[in-house]
Formats: sequence, structure tokens, C-alpha cells
Amino acid sequence: MIALIHASNVTGAVQPAEAIGKIAADHGVLFLLDAAQSIGYVPIDVATTGCHLLAAPGHKGLLCPMGTGVLHVAAGVEKQLLPLRQGGTGTRSDEDRQPQSLPDRYESGNLNVPGIVGLEAGVSHLLELGEAHILAHGRMLVQRLLAGLTGLPGLRLYGPPSGDDRVGVISLNVKGFDPQELAAVLDAQWRIQTRAGLHCAPRMHAALDTSPSGMLRLSIGHFSTQEEIDAVIAAFTEITSE
Repeated sequence: MIALIHASNVTGAVQPAEAIGKIAADHGVLFLLDAAQSIGYVPIDVATTGCHLLAAPGHKGLLCPMGTGVLHVAAGVEKQLLPLRQGGTGTRSDEDRQPQSLPDRYESGNLNVPGIVGLEAGVSHLLELGEAHILAHGRMLVQRLLAGLTGLPGLRLYGPPSGDDRVGVISLNVKGFDPQELAAVLDAQWRIQTRAGLHCAPRMHAALDTSPSGMLRLSIGHFSTQEEIDAVIAAFTEITSE
């Protein structure tokens, strides 16, 4: 199996899923696409990417409660997947093992009904906004932030230079600041919320030579505004001018 993170939670870089899917098809192996950072932000066509499996949580780009998620399984692949849990589907009470039918083969016990209702509401909202609007809005904000931060003294950006090749994850370091210290300053003086550290990706930081301190990460979401982006740029402009 080839397992690919579609978009990095460290650099925001979007990987060439279609090209990887072709490699998987040419070699007759399964292709799993981890869309945790991309689903809800960039269009994904499972047929075009050629992925046999697509997994994603609900609480990020889909705007849903925690404890929800989606798993796309291509036809025929379900024969290779074993259930994680057994029992209590309610559909085949005469059996002590999971049925072969989908989706209850993978749904033991009581489901997270409130979470699933929230999942439907979040997805419905995104469908109303439309893929084109979501993509254009996100890219505009990313490009605006990158343009405003690029060239500030002592500030280093990581990841693709263009907003077209990344999702709304902007990671950086500022010379003279530990990322945790920088996060505290932004919170205390400007009420700007960020995340500093290794972002649960120590190998990525090792490859980028940012261990052990890591980076400071800014995240742009569906409800981010141009005014908020400009406020972030103004804060970093002041910080780097000191």
C-alpha cells in the first residue's frame, strides 16, 4: 500500500495525488489518501486521484464535531479490510461476527449520532458555499498572508511560495525567538492564536532542520477574513522591526 498525506500539517504543501495514484495503479498496489488537512478546502475526486481508500476526520475542514470522520472504500477493497471491532450491529442479530454488508461491517455498537448529525450539517454548509468559492477564498487569504510576510527581516517561511500549491497552513520562524515564546507574545499582545512546536511531526521537522524547537504555525480557516490576515501581518511587521 502507498499511504500519502494529501496536505502537510507542517508546511501546508499539497502533494500530487494523481501522480501517486498512477504509480500505485501501475504497480498494482492499494493507494490510501490521508485527506485530514485537505478535505473541505480543496476539491478531491477519488476517481481522478485513483485512491482506493480516502480517510479524513470531520472536525477540521468539514466543520464537524470531534469524534467523527469519513472513510471512502473503493468497490472490492472492502474484501481486504477487517473490522476493528466486532458485535452489536443490530442488523444481523443472529450472528456473533460482523456482517459482510456495508457500512455496518465496520459499525459495531451504538454510533455517534449527535456527531453524525453535525457531520451532515457541516458538509451541507460547505456544499452551499460551493467548491469554487471555498478554494478561491482560501487561496486569496493564503496569498495575501504570504505576500505580507515575505521579506520581513529575520522571518523565514516554510513550504511552497505560492498559495496555489498549499492549504491554509503557514509555518515560520523568526530569528531571535523560540517558537513557543513567539506564540506567547502574539497571544498576549495581539490575541492571535497560533500553535508552536513540532506539530506531531518530528520527522518532518528533523528533515527541515527545525528540531527540537519546531516552528510557529498559523492556520487559515473557512471563517478567516482579510482583516484578520492584515492584523497578523501588522503584528509580525512590528515584531521583526524591533
